[in-house]
Amino acid sequence: MKLQGKNVLITGSSKGIGRAIALEMAKNGANILINHFGDAENAQNVKKEAEAFGVKATVFEADVSDSNMVEKMYTHFDQEIGSIDILVNNAGIAQGVSFTEMSDRQWDRMIKVHLYGYFYNARAAAKRMKEKESGKIINISSDLGSLGCEEFVHYSAAKGGINAFTKALARELAPNILVNAVAPSGTWTDILKDFGENYPEEEASKYPLKRLAQPEEIAKSILFLASDDANFYTGQVISPNGGIVMNG
Repeated sequence: MKLQGKNVLITGSSKGIGRAIALEMAKNGANILINHFGDAENAQNVKKEAEAFGVKATVFEADVSDSNMVEKMYTHFDQEIGSIDILVNNAGIAQGVSFTEMSDRQWDRMIKVHLYGYFYNARAAAKRMKEKESGKIINISSDLGSLGCEEFVHYSAAKGGINAFTKALARELAPNILVNAVAPSGTWTDILKDFGENYPEEEASKYPLKRLAQPEEIAKSILFLASDDANFYTGQVISPNGGIVMNG
């Protein structure tokens, strides 16, 4: 029970990687807030699964790109869960579109959800963490933040921005608040359905490990960073990616 008694907010946690993170946190003793936007049924299901581990869980609907909604979510967290120990910035969207055909709206929405959403949540969490001089912020990035990808220019730019945001924030909030990122590669989630029937197989063929990740595998990296095992990590971008990006 690595997170026994810790209080964790996970954005975008009704399905996919976010759901796996929420359940991994609950399994390890953390009380959690499950954030969603227009996915109430799945969010309630995650809540029930989390509560089966004997922890406190609550659900809050908020568009993370709306600062007013985010502030209301943190007020709810304060009242229902308590003092925040860990924030996992996970909420995101993905979309493939040719750069020359990309609309202003598509670019703006991608940047708003990722960079503005992470900013709003990190700001709200950091204010609370600074008061008690402890806390952890974990940002979910992507291998495309390093690699880039055709027809994912806006997504790659947003994720690259998250990597830089993580490093700068880690410097500013040290030594009491630790800030790190996890940059997964292709993962088996519902998002893959939007990219065509053959996409998962074609994508997996590019990896040295010849497969995509399961959400639960990604969640293990977040658990590590959230735990005391990672208390000498800050400003790092950990990348469980099957070898598609090799750093060092």
